[in-house]
Amino acid sequence: MKRIVIGIDISKEKIDASAIDMQNAHLGVQKLGYQSFENRPMGFRRMLVWARHLIKGVTLDEVLFCCETTGGYDRCLCDYIYAKDLDIWRESALQIKRSMGVRKGKDDKADSLMIAEYAMRHMDKAVIYQTPSSTIRELKALLQYRHKLVQEKTEKKVRMSHLEDTAAKSKSMSFILRDARKSIKALEKSIKLCEQQILELIKGDEELYSSYRHIVSVNGIGIVNATALIAYSNNFKGITTANRMASYYGIAAFRDTSGSSVDKKAYVKCYSNSLLKAYLTQAAEWTIRENGIYHDYYLRLKEKGKPYGIIINNARNKLIHLVFSLVQNDMDYEHDHEAIRTQRIGNGYTTTPLKNIN
Repeated sequence: MKRIVIGIDISKEKIDASAIDMQNAHLGVQKLGYQSFENRPMGFRRMLVWARHLIKGVTLDEVLFCCETTGGYDRCLCDYIYAKDLDIWRESALQIKRSMGVRKGKDDKADSLMIAEYAMRHMDKAVIYQTPSSTIRELKALLQYRHKLVQEKTEKKVRMSHLEDTAAKSKSMSFILRDARKSIKALEKSIKLCEQQILELIKGDEELYSSYRHIVSVNGIGIVNATALIAYSNNFKGITTANRMASYYGIAAFRDTSGSSVDKKAYVKCYSNSLLKAYLTQAAEWTIRENGIYHDYYLRLKEKGKPYGIIINNARNKLIHLVFSLVQNDMDYEHDHEAIRTQRIGNGYTTTPLKNIN
């Protein structure tokens, strides 16, 4: 049972910490103190010393630290506290903000207290932070770097195309276009090298490579989507169900109803990882366009008059559920699954999927 909650507001240079006493939570918010520290290991050590002296007889095992997700600024603190075998809850900044009602004005001290109050009131929802493996972190970094390379390549190709269509021919323009083509080729080479590095990293981990092979066995899912699914789910340990993954990707539809006056059709919300959603959309479109596994499904829904957006979203959801099924059952995708399953039953096998350890 936690006796003290410390809310931490994190910025690039410093962290602001506010402590609340949980022993008499029924009496309201019992503030214990506030302090600001540097956002580096020395500051983290000083924060733990400060936390030890908040209440006599309370150990750090009885303290729950809570912070907002702030990109890379909170990672060092979370890893430091995790390495000390202490508990820290890393919660969505939007979740905390939306739960605290209307606020007039803000500062770092007030924000740290708000985070502590949120943790105190929602203790039953706490998800204790666990440091992801170095391989998962490197995969995320490589994916983000590849995305930047692709963006640069696209920008250069668009500018070059615009110049070719509008600029008059001249010696200088010829040089610009020639140099731009060289830059594009160099970026394409860097993208391929980045993908090779990703694949080598995955192959170096037997568990990750097993998941990767199962995922890419699905026509339409390549190295980028497979790596994203592995990295952002912590190899399906951080996000453990297909429905949660669909919600994270922003492709799960939710319905709004209230009494007799509000009854909206189910629709996808804007809260999502937009980059991953774009990757999955490309995979879904490939499976439809290139006569892939959902081409016939697309034709059936199109004949029924379903909008293209709904069909694409359904295909994205099907891909997510298919991937989870393959990884959980430790098998590759079989194109003629129903025919093969019927054959297995005829040969005396059960309907349970067989493991594929190729």
